[in-house]
Amino acid sequence: MKNIKVPGNINSINPNSQSIFENPFVKTLAIAVFMGIFLVDMGLGLFEVFSTKESPLPSAVVLLIFAVMFIAGMVFYEKHGLDTLSSLVGGALAGFGFSFVFVSLVGGVQFALGGGISAIGWDQVISAVAASMIASVVMLKTLFDKLQNHFY
Repeated sequence: MKNIKVPGNINSINPNSQSIFENPFVKTLAIAVFMGIFLVDMGLGLFEVFSTKESPLPSAVVLLIFAVMFIAGMVFYEKHGLDTLSSLVGGALAGFGFSFVFVSLVGGVQFALGGGISAIGWDQVISAVAASMIASVVMLKTLFDKLQNHFY
C-alpha cells in the first residue's frame, strides 16, 4: 500500500506540517471542554453531597487522600524554601483542597450514574458545561497573561 503524504495529517512525514495536536485552536478547545466537564461534575457532586447529607466516599478514604496530599504538599513547599510552619499550612491547604475536589468529583460521577442528569435535564447540564467552558478559557487566558507579565 502506498504511503500518501498530506500536509497537516497526524501521520504526515512532512516536518513543516502542523499536527492537529499543535494547533492552538484545538488545544484551547480541548482544555475548555475538559475544564467545563470537570467544573460541572464538581458542581453536580456538591449537589449530591448536600442533597444526601453524606459523603460519597468513606471517611477513611477521604482521610487517606488528605494525609497523602498533606505530606506531598508539605515536602513540596519545604523543598521550595518555605519555613516549617508555612510548609505545614501549605500542606494542609493542599490536602484539604485535593480532598474537596476528589470527593466532589466522585459525588458528581455517582450523581450522573444514578440518573441525576436526566432528573435535572440535559439542557441545563449542557448549558452549564458551555458556561463553564467560557469561564475556564477566560480564567486561563487571564492567568496566562498575568504569569507572562510577572516572569518576563
